[in-house]
Amino acid sequence: MKRKLCILFSFSLLFFAAACSTKVSYVPLDGGARVEPSSHFSVGQVTDNSGFKFPEGETETVVLTQAMAEALEKSLRATGNLGEGQWIINVDITQYAPGNAFARWLLPGAGATVLGVVANIVDQNGVAVARVPIVRSIGFGGAYTVGAWKYVFTEVSEAIVDVLIHPEKRVTAKQ
Repeated sequence: MKRKLCILFSFSLLFFAAACSTKVSYVPLDGGARVEPSSHFSVGQVTDNSGFKFPEGETETVVLTQAMAEALEKSLRATGNLGEGQWIINVDITQYAPGNAFARWLLPGAGATVLGVVANIVDQNGVAVARVPIVRSIGFGGAYTVGAWKYVFTEVSEAIVDVLIHPEKRVTAKQ
């Protein structure tokens, strides 16, 4: 009996750990200057290339570009890295799905909330020095994931800032 409970617990733990994920990497560009952890960043242009549109008549919506810009500024401010500095962060929203917490509760993986972006780090002259592609997926959960369609912007912006100011956390990918 103990063994069965242990196996069930192990599978449950594995399932919960795999249900939500954040994939982020840091891609330095050839000839680009090094982004130091003490750098200050400003939020530049945020574009939406996801193709997602909220359905007509939807009462709770967000403007994706505005939500991303506000979340990124808040994350930078929280770490003390917001300011006019050497670097500008331009963000391209490549994927968005608001998901559905009730569907995730009924069938894990269904109704996933997904936000994919590419943060381009450029200098004051507009020369790109690095890219930070990131995809955040929330594929499991019920009531505690209600509102994920909004707070996913905060989670993604925190991951971008984290990889920029903590070089030891950078999983460097090739161009």
